Amino acid sequence: MANEIHVNYTSGNTLYAVVRNVAGGVWYPAGQTFEAWGTGGRTADDYDISVTDKNGSRYIGDFDADIPLGRYFVQVFLQAGANPADGDNLVAGYEIVWSGTGRVTADKLLANKAIQNKTTGTIEYYDDDGQTVLLTHTPTDAEATITRIPAQPMQ
Repeated sequence: MANEIHVNYTSGNTLYAVVRNVAGGVWYPAGQTFEAWGTGGRTADDYDISVTDKNGSRYIGDFDADIPLGRYFVQVFLQAGANPADGDNLVAGYEIVWSGTGRVTADKLLANKAIQNKTTGTIEYYDDDGQTVLLTHTPTDAEATITRIPAQPMQ
């Protein structure tokens, strides 16, 4: 998918994003891994994800499709110099739940396709492509419990 990163900020600037996992590690795109900031002498220039000024104070970028499914934090920085630098100012930040192929949102789960297997009771909730399973929910018939099991383990 594309255009999962969105930020509102005055047009005419240069912004970039970085992605962090729940442990605070930063995504290193060239190495396809999360690591501590500065590993191997790396700087913001090694971690940046480009975002494009779409005018009207809106910037858009692509979440790296190689990031495994899970819960992540997107940080957006205002680039002061010619390249991203560790001293650049943070201008926005938010959380994203990533299915491995797209952003998971409540409206996707509620508005898109869901199919229940009548034999097992399992309910599969699909992305807006109608093919990608975002969540698998298996209700159990116990007194007051319902167990939800993600399609794949979240990181």
